[in-house]
Amino acid sequence: MTGIKYLLSDLDGVIRHFPPERDQEIEKKFGLSDGTLISAAFEKSLLTQAITGQISDEFWRNEITEVIAKTYPHNLAIQAVKDWSSFPGKVDYQYLECFEVMFPGLPVAILTNGTSRLPQDMKALGIADRFFKIFNSAEIGFCKPDKKVFVHVIEALSCKPSEVLFIDDSLSHVNAAKELGMVVHHYQSIEGLQKFRNLAIQ
Repeated sequence: MTGIKYLLSDLDGVIRHFPPERDQEIEKKFGLSDGTLISAAFEKSLLTQAITGQISDEFWRNEITEVIAKTYPHNLAIQAVKDWSSFPGKVDYQYLECFEVMFPGLPVAILTNGTSRLPQDMKALGIADRFFKIFNSAEIGFCKPDKKVFVHVIEALSCKPSEVLFIDDSLSHVNAAKELGMVVHHYQSIEGLQKFRNLAIQ
């Protein structure tokens, strides 16, 4: 793709996935109602603190436990969150391999709304060395779709926004990057990414 110097990819929902079936199995195991774990973990104010580095990942998970413990026995809440936290996610290797085929030679970086545990997770997943740079919102202090996080990336890469192809499964994140001048793709499938790439090089 003419003019593109860097690929910037989202992590969760694109490269890394957390199957909802696993959450449901844990909730069933400990007698929690469906959606209990995600509802507690993704409470907006708490999650925002975790992914902007205001609180550590450990503190965030402790708070999730306490939220669940308001409705269920404390020992069950502890065990449920412990089981939930033990899984670093599942990698979509097909997506990663597509980069090498579709965009050969371009350096790939990650921009993710992550917590302080991200380096540990990347090590456990064994994919950290596939990227020349990993931008973690918890380290930056801002999270997508805040434009400040994209400005940080552009400055760190010492390039123009138009020289970055940003791929994310969240439309609000994609739109924010587009407004700054990045080339963007709203990821929904590998087939869609392939079609986008083919149209872009015509």
